[in-house]
Amino acid sequence: MSVTATRPLQSAEEPPGAKKERSHSGRLLLRMPETLHAALARAADGDGVSLNQFITTTLAQVVGEGRPAQRASGETVNERSRWLSILLVINLVVVAAAGILAIVLLVSSWRG
Repeated sequence: MSVTATRPLQSAEEPPGAKKERSHSGRLLLRMPETLHAALARAADGDGVSLNQFITTTLAQVVGEGRPAQRASGETVNERSRWLSILLVINLVVVAAAGILAIVLLVSSWRG
């Protein structure tokens, strides 16, 4: 019977098979199609933020760690979406009112 001697681990050593906790530098090289790069750049420009900030904020939102994206003016994308929805409803009301007015004018001119 043979016995294999093992030495005790030193404090800086890890047990065999243990996974090391990786430190992340915050830098990431990412390859993507040129068309996607251009689309992301346009979206960032439209939001008034840098491409890096746009991608970082978007990724953070996907994994649930981010705040709503913020434009250079300080307005969040959620606020922008809310205002866009309000303006669309107002537009719908104005178009409907114009349509009703057009029908009323058409009927009144038809009656003579």
